[in-house]
Amino acid sequence: MSKFLQKYADRFVSKWLILVLDIFISAVTFSFASVLRFNFDLVYINPYLFKYHLLIVLFVKFSVFVYFKSYTGIIRHTSIEDAKMLFKVNTLALGVLLLCYAISWGNEANNLLHIPISILVIDYFISSFTLIFSRLLVKSIYENILGSFKTNVNVIIYGAGYLGLMVKNTLLKDKKKKYEILCFVDDNPQKINKTIEGVKVISKKEALATYIQSSVGSAVEVIFAIQSISPVRKAKIVEEFLSNDVTIKTIPPISQWMDGELNINQIQHIKIEDLLERDSISINNKLVKQFITDKKVLVTGAAGSIGSELVRQLIKFSPNKLILIDQAESALYDLETELIRMDTESILPNIRVEVLNVANEKIIEKLFKEELPEVVFHAAAYKHVPLMEKNPYNAVKVNVFGTKVIANLSSKYNVEKFVMVSTDKAVNPTNVMGATKRLAEMYVQGLNRHHSNNTRFIITRFGNVLGSNGSVIPLFKKQIESGGPITVTHPDIIRYFMTIPEACQLVLEAGTMGKGGEVYVFDMGEPVKIVDLAKKMVQLSGLILGRDIEIKFSGLRPGEKLFEELLNSNENTIPTYHNKIMIAKIVAEDFDIIASSLRQLENILTKMDNFEIVTELKRIVPEYISKNSIYEQLDELQEDTSHTKITP
Repeated sequence: MSKFLQKYADRFVSKWLILVLDIFISAVTFSFASVLRFNFDLVYINPYLFKYHLLIVLFVKFSVFVYFKSYTGIIRHTSIEDAKMLFKVNTLALGVLLLCYAISWGNEANNLLHIPISILVIDYFISSFTLIFSRLLVKSIYENILGSFKTNVNVIIYGAGYLGLMVKNTLLKDKKKKYEILCFVDDNPQKINKTIEGVKVISKKEALATYIQSSVGSAVEVIFAIQSISPVRKAKIVEEFLSNDVTIKTIPPISQWMDGELNINQIQHIKIEDLLERDSISINNKLVKQFITDKKVLVTGAAGSIGSELVRQLIKFSPNKLILIDQAESALYDLETELIRMDTESILPNIRVEVLNVANEKIIEKLFKEELPEVVFHAAAYKHVPLMEKNPYNAVKVNVFGTKVIANLSSKYNVEKFVMVSTDKAVNPTNVMGATKRLAEMYVQGLNRHHSNNTRFIITRFGNVLGSNGSVIPLFKKQIESGGPITVTHPDIIRYFMTIPEACQLVLEAGTMGKGGEVYVFDMGEPVKIVDLAKKMVQLSGLILGRDIEIKFSGLRPGEKLFEELLNSNENTIPTYHNKIMIAKIVAEDFDIIASSLRQLENILTKMDNFEIVTELKRIVPEYISKNSIYEQLDELQEDTSHTKITP
């Protein structure tokens, strides 16, 4: 029924019907004004003159209505602008009628135009009010009929400022749902107990007690309408409402509003990323600018989550040229398309995009010869733990020997700085991926100390990044959208999280401050229990765990451990000038020993025997102890091996 009304309302209340209604109202109000002028004593009214006066008034108003098209507005959307238009046309009609009165003054032959001013003024006020009231009445009737078919939703708007009012007005215009605005909630004590557009402003404590914890009435939605608030404060407020099983929604930044107006479809469930964000990181842009500006910068793995964000941030510092390489053709194409759409040519005309494999030394050296990069950010790597557990050959080929190729060429062609993006999985690795990243770290650190090297090699370590390709949050979102179940590997598994922009900012800062040989670790905040993350995502989606969706524990995946570390137990850190960046005290390996070990590993790699490859990895990286993996049996045999071990 509601769809029928929305579709055919304009046919039932067409503009011509509105014009007829306006003329009818004008006839009634003029008649009433005439009667009112003579205190309802009809004796004083000349029927002959009244007939002509009425026709003249209706003719003038009809002409003005038609000329200004005051009847063409959609009546169910009547607003203050429509009221202004009606006052305008009515005032103009009064002016024309007064002009007629002035023309007929003192001329008895033209007494047909001599309409008493008192009647015209009375009619002006009554007709203006009635014309506006008629539209509001029709609008009210329409909304009441339509509202009877709408779903009722009780809403609390958190934020009694401009954004809060925008949200209120947007909700009230919705065609599908009938929103009951229970109250505004605000932290400003000066607004408490005041009303804004008829809605009371109360404290968060009172809102919880009155509308949520009392369990009176239907469910309540809370819409977060504050944007100038720290992520920590926002997360705390949202957590408090979530603990009371309340659906939380939010609005996008004003910059994303269409034509400066908020759309009902933009009011969406708050994202888990909003709860995991920390206060924004402050980096020394001046130093980073000196580090990057007018330099040729090479980014490997440029199409990945970290690499692509590094590219976006590097552009801000005006490098002389960006050379972007990745072996993922589609993702690289998407990045190139994005850069074109961003119109980066006006900022940075020199961007080279190439589909290349970092392990292909011959073709990579050709690129180095042609471009002679001055700064290298090495983000290319295979990172998915279970996949690399099945494919040790590829993990070693790309993560170890791909890094070796880029690092060696950086040294050979006198790159100023080489910044490697590593991972917390390289600390006490329990899987192939982590072990290959640790070995890559060892080689890069050793090369930094080599006597023939002039390049400064820097390593950065951090944990999981929110929303990166293959991370747990996009996976959970897909599972929730499909109705579940949500798969969590273990009830006790925990992880550190950081946003992609945050991680890239720290990579740039660490690269700037690095003097060579350092392993930088980042302050990742507090670790998050993955099962709690899943539960919150269910709540944020407006679902009830156990009723609408289930969580299923699938068991730890091959090579996976319950918690990640950022530092080896034998390592400690020293602070830097940035409170979120520390330097890990790690003794660098002798380059000749590492290089010899890699030659031996490369020979074993040609056999493509996974167990031999992993055995050699364990020899070179003795802290690598497999967990939940087919390679655990190798650890039992490790004491009997005759290979020489390298102590990190």
